[in-house]
Amino acid sequence: MRARETWVVLGLAALVGALSAVGATVYSSLVHETEALLWDTLPSSWGADVVPAWWVFLVLGTGAVAVWGAKHLHGHGGHHPLGGLAFDITPRQLPSTLLAAFATLVCGAVVGPEAPLLAIGTSIGFVAVARARSDRAKILVIAGAAAALGVVMGNPLVTVFLILEAALLMPGSKSPQPLTQLLPVLVALGTGYLVHVGIADWPGMSSHPLDAGDLGTYGTVDPTDLAVGAVVALAAGALVIAATRSAETLRPLADRHPLPVILGGGLLIAAIAVVARAISGEDVDTVLFSGQSTMSALTDAGALALVVIAVAKAAGYAISLGTGFRGGSIFPAVYLGMAVGALGSFVPGATLPGLVACGIAAGAAATLGMPLTSTMLAVLLTASAGPAVTVTAILGAVIGVMLKVWLDRRRAGVRPDLPGVDDDLSLRRTGTRES
Repeated sequence: MRARETWVVLGLAALVGALSAVGATVYSSLVHETEALLWDTLPSSWGADVVPAWWVFLVLGTGAVAVWGAKHLHGHGGHHPLGGLAFDITPRQLPSTLLAAFATLVCGAVVGPEAPLLAIGTSIGFVAVARARSDRAKILVIAGAAAALGVVMGNPLVTVFLILEAALLMPGSKSPQPLTQLLPVLVALGTGYLVHVGIADWPGMSSHPLDAGDLGTYGTVDPTDLAVGAVVALAAGALVIAATRSAETLRPLADRHPLPVILGGGLLIAAIAVVARAISGEDVDTVLFSGQSTMSALTDAGALALVVIAVAKAAGYAISLGTGFRGGSIFPAVYLGMAVGALGSFVPGATLPGLVACGIAAGAAATLGMPLTSTMLAVLLTASAGPAVTVTAILGAVIGVMLKVWLDRRRAGVRPDLPGVDDDLSLRRTGTRES
């Protein structure tokens, strides 16, 4: 890349990063405030101490219909959450994508916010690419997506790992000049994170990143945690994979009958949340939503409550993904991993920080198929406990990815959905090879 072109792209990356972060923060704040209005302010206004069951059904049913309506607009509400990370939402497709995800998130469906944030960043990147009129400027689409996603990931380093690992593992990926690919992404993340943390006397724009809460201290690895952690990782990975596989079986039915299926799915999620509240005594928001704002509550829950929450959350996650709600798949998987890890800490001799880090990494790896990103995410969420959480996080990420690969290969005639992994056995069974 020529020197002048380099500075132009880096300058645009800084601008794209700032604009993407502002747009993602405004959208996240709007979602958060609407959630508070629907689930806290309105029920309190008529004197309800807890959200009434009829209100849970009403909000989820209304949200389901709203998502169905948004899919009829240009862009069809964005990509299906089972399709993984997407970096191709254009400005024309953005309104329907944001509307479908907004209705999904505020009504309480169990999906994450990353999909609409990526859409905001990529749309801004596409505008910048059109202005730059350079093939090299195409990296601005990824840069915008990274800056927007960084608003909820809590730390730009996690986002860097996620974006780079996704690019490296993407089938057919070719990166002959990694430095020219990396610098604009880092510049966009820097200006984007500046919007979050502020500068000088400006405090920045508030957001709602992940928070695992107070886990205590963990200065050295307890041998018990390695044995229990292996079981936690297997359980967390299996729970996440079971949810996504169940969603895959529901998806064809939702494609044939979109309105009845998504409406029925919304009402079923409401029923699961109400029943889980009755059994566990925990509020419905431990089952509904992505889980990013209620992770810290898991550390205070009892064993029975954790079992109920994990099962109910996984069921809601599967139904949300499979029936047509729009959003991302990462954050509910992280929440499920933390719930299983917290449950494992009840084993005599086991500790909470080590097993939570292990569970988070395993849950993230089972849905992303990215061991480095999953490890980094788990470590940053639990780093306040001590550096030893890195060991159990790695254990969880490795087991989560290996479980995903093994279960993918068990499906006769189906290629693994793990990026970058080729299943020759599956190809021989089908007798075909993709170009």
